Amino acid sequence: MTKRKKGAAVIVVLLLILWLSYEPILEGAARYLVYPDNRQKSDVIVLLGGEQDGQRTRKAAELYKEGIAPLIIVSSGGQLSWRTTESREMVALLLELGIPAHAISKEEKSLSTYENALYTKELLQKSGRSVKRLTLVTDDWHTRRAVYVFRHVFAHTGIEIASVGSHQLRTVRFKKWWLDHESLQVIASEWARMLVYYVKY
Repeated sequence: MTKRKKGAAVIVVLLLILWLSYEPILEGAARYLVYPDNRQKSDVIVLLGGEQDGQRTRKAAELYKEGIAPLIIVSSGGQLSWRTTESREMVALLLELGIPAHAISKEEKSLSTYENALYTKELLQKSGRSVKRLTLVTDDWHTRRAVYVFRHVFAHTGIEIASVGSHQLRTVRFKKWWLDHESLQVIASEWARMLVYYVKY
């Protein structure tokens, strides 16, 4: 076999391997974004803003009713319109779902995941509340980055960070996500943010 034929054969084999492996690699990359649920007894539930359909809030209410933690901190400084904020809407839904007002606290300055962690830490320190573990509630595909950021910000505090993912009503799919416009947008954007956070923090 000539060198040219050997080179062509190697290229064909490499292309075949790439064709057979690209799907599991891409699907694995998407599933990596989902941090394993760690539903444990905690001192506080931190409900992160940025949701689109109320499912994060419903999951936080579910965890509260299960007795996971006695307090829900709603963490969002997002402005929905000139009339209302995201945190007000989330609190309104929590109350509608039967969560008592005394079990809800608001952090209304954060505009990013890093600020969620920073201002939640600040709020807890000012409250003097004893916290050994907190449970984050956010969309499934956001849990890996959220846990990473909170562990970075809460380093040396002795506070353990757990998370439970919510499920969007409009599900972001992980199987062949690159063929679905919305899933592609969410997963590609989340990976971009994660890489930025790894470099920055």
